[in-house]
Amino acid sequence: MKRNLVYNSALGLFTVIIFICLFAKSSECVNGVKEGIMLCVNSIIPTLFPFMIVSRFIVNSGLGDFFGSFFTKITQKLFKLPGICSFVIIMSMIGGFPVGAKMTCDLLESGKINENEAQRLNLFCINAGPAFVIGTVGEIFAKSRRLGVLLFVCCVSSSLLVGIMSRTLSNGKRTEYRDCAYQIVKNPVTAFTNSISDASKSMFGICSWVIVFNAVIECILSFGNNVFITLACALLEVTDGIRMSCGVLPIPVLAAVLSFGGLSVHCQIFSFVRKSGLNFGLFYLSRIICALLSGAICFLALRIFPLEFGVFAAQQSLTPSAYSVSLPSAAALIIMCCSLIFELDTGRKMC
Repeated sequence: MKRNLVYNSALGLFTVIIFICLFAKSSECVNGVKEGIMLCVNSIIPTLFPFMIVSRFIVNSGLGDFFGSFFTKITQKLFKLPGICSFVIIMSMIGGFPVGAKMTCDLLESGKINENEAQRLNLFCINAGPAFVIGTVGEIFAKSRRLGVLLFVCCVSSSLLVGIMSRTLSNGKRTEYRDCAYQIVKNPVTAFTNSISDASKSMFGICSWVIVFNAVIECILSFGNNVFITLACALLEVTDGIRMSCGVLPIPVLAAVLSFGGLSVHCQIFSFVRKSGLNFGLFYLSRIICALLSGAICFLALRIFPLEFGVFAAQQSLTPSAYSVSLPSAAALIIMCCSLIFELDTGRKMC
């Protein structure tokens, strides 16, 4: 009873604070929403949406079952996981944060892996993709492609180390690849259509969280800005936070933040991770270990291979201008909207 009272009181207080911020910081919230939308249109959707489609198609078509047989020995020896999980690991490293969690959820729901295997995948298959780390962080924010490559290598290395550590959490029960293998679907067009629909739904949820957290960051920044606030913003929303952190925080800290992912990313994948039954305390422990390992690897790498790079563009603006949206972004938005429209059941009775 007391626990429920404390919970309800905290929730009520939080709701009141949100309403106060919406009225007292309305202009900051509006600007944050605008920047969040432009961030999704110019960066997140073009780089992430294609990978979401491909990853879902791999599961729907059965390609993951087919090619997974070639990696069975490697994944079993390194991670104590079946071969089909190899595609989840690879796609999580090249597709961006939500892709690994989404593919893990798809494999669990289709019965190709068990809960223990899904939980261990979710401990280390949460990674920033090369398009974001090398292209956005390295080339755009830091003006150094070499730095982006270094950060990406550090993030991947730390994730693999956490994956190897997760072997100790295996319960000994293994989903054999031959038990769940099946032929590639006879109609790949159906698999591709379903993949676009599923990716579109997931993409809308991801963009919603990015927009919300960008509005929160704008409200926080209205009270001032220093190193601690910058770090807090990076831990809330990694994309905009890293943009502000370049030139302010040390490079190993940037690597640690990228590996941690940020609360916005965690909210994006919670719906997928929850289905595996993973304890969120263990999830955050793995994120912290991954961040510490990434920062340590980056620190050692910089001592051995020092980098020289240009001036940071720490305060690069995402302010929208007329006709500034790219054609691929617009096409991706149109595909997402069309797929959702076709998903509507017009014959369903509404109460």
